[in-house]
Amino acid sequence: MSIRDRLGKLWGSRHSGADDAGALKDRLDETYRTQTALLQQVRRAVADVATSRKRVDIQLATIAQQAAALEEQAKQSIAAGNDDDARAALTRKVTLEKSAVDLQARRDDLLAQEQKLQLSTTTIEQDIESFRVRKDTLSARHTAASARAEINSATSGINSTTSEVGQAMEAAERRTRELESTADAVDELVAEGVVGRAGESADDVLARQFDAALDSAEVDRQLEQISTDQEGDDGAQPIQR
Repeated sequence: MSIRDRLGKLWGSRHSGADDAGALKDRLDETYRTQTALLQQVRRAVADVATSRKRVDIQLATIAQQAAALEEQAKQSIAAGNDDDARAALTRKVTLEKSAVDLQARRDDLLAQEQKLQLSTTTIEQDIESFRVRKDTLSARHTAASARAEINSATSGINSTTSEVGQAMEAAERRTRELESTADAVDELVAEGVVGRAGESADDVLARQFDAALDSAEVDRQLEQISTDQEGDDGAQPIQR
């Protein structure tokens, strides 16, 4: 299997895994939204129970005030010698106190429900927060894994391409060096008059060869002359004592 085929297979499997992970993420998000909605319902239930309990508290406070007022009225009636008015006030006071007993029972029951719902709310909040952390952690891990897969895939592709391009560059460099060597050799032959320049006739080539030969002979003559002069100068120098 070639590198291209292996990369294609890896790419396909990675996309399949990405689709599965995407579907799982959607399900987790939907579950989290459902849990959050249920938590809101529980919180509203707690608020409703608390409101009902507070209303009962207000009723109990009102009954207590009314009972205290009736008791004070009965005392004043007794002091005035009006037992019938005192009896009537106390009768209403006792009726209110009986109502207060029932209301107190309802109030205690509502308070118990409120505390139980508050405890449930705290537990649900902790469970949802734990689920959210796990969900976000899984999402972050999946993102990191996807990024690593992308990097590894890109690196594999880059390494493969770089290797192929490198081979092509090496071949091009070898060919360039060969062409440069050939060009240098041709330049030397042109300079020596062995090969004619572009547009040069055969006579021009011969003329350049002759000029080059003359220049070479002149250079040899001058070199020999300098050597001879130096030898003569060395022989003419007096001996230092």
